[in-house]
Amino acid sequence: MFHIDFYSRYPRWLFRGGDAAIAGLRGEYVCRSTAGNRVQRVQDRLMHQTIELSSLQKERFTGQYTSWLVQTRDRLTTLSYDTWMDLRYQQNRGASASFSQGAVVFDLIHGVLYEVRGKDRLRRIFRIQLDGDFPYLSFRDPANAIDFPWITFPGVFTQAELMTLRRVY
Repeated sequence: MFHIDFYSRYPRWLFRGGDAAIAGLRGEYVCRSTAGNRVQRVQDRLMHQTIELSSLQKERFTGQYTSWLVQTRDRLTTLSYDTWMDLRYQQNRGASASFSQGAVVFDLIHGVLYEVRGKDRLRRIFRIQLDGDFPYLSFRDPANAIDFPWITFPGVFTQAELMTLRRVY
């Protein structure tokens, strides 16, 4: 009996590495595998300093909310939190960061729409915004033109879902 690992069930092109700007082209998968030879993994780590999602500190999860509270307290904004986050989403487009969750490494770009597919093969579309190197996401319902509230990225998706991560536009 042969040992079949998780990654051998998917085509090789799915694990293509590269720069976030290159890998994030329309319709391309943006995740890459950490599987491969040891030299290649070291080179990938040196080229792309990836951030392990499980290593993010708890204080980071409330960073934007705390900033919004400070601005409302100082009367610099009268907007609701989600409206304030939507305005922030429209700024800093193009900022990117590399993340990993287990063996899956992927790039996220601020201001871009992505999709993943779950076990049920249904598309889950979401938009990303980065606070430095901390990702926030907001799911989108394209049929009803609804953007749902902003939530923190860590812990939302499984590794299998992240393997299907694609840039929409």
